[in-house]
Amino acid sequence: MSALLAILLAGSAPAVEGGDIVVIAQRFAGISASVTRDAAGKYGCALSDTSGSAKLDSRLCKAATQCVRKGAAASDEVKACIEAAKPKLLADFRRTYQAQP
Repeated sequence: MSALLAILLAGSAPAVEGGDIVVIAQRFAGISASVTRDAAGKYGCALSDTSGSAKLDSRLCKAATQCVRKGAAASDEVKACIEAAKPKLLADFRRTYQAQP
């Protein structure tokens, strides 16, 4: 009975309990972004999932939008640009995450 309870509790626990940087990094690696532009010229960004950190997700959207603004037009170009930006975004996030009390 206690094993079943442990399984149920594990399944309902928060995905990023205590801000676990390893879990955030794993989730972040699998996220893709899509950038749109409306008739007024305003850019929009949508992510396929969340890393568990709103700040990191926001930075990824900003990077994806920059990729498009700098001329990445085809989906493979945008994807390559985003993937190239991810290591720096994650490194910056780790530094700020570790600096928190």
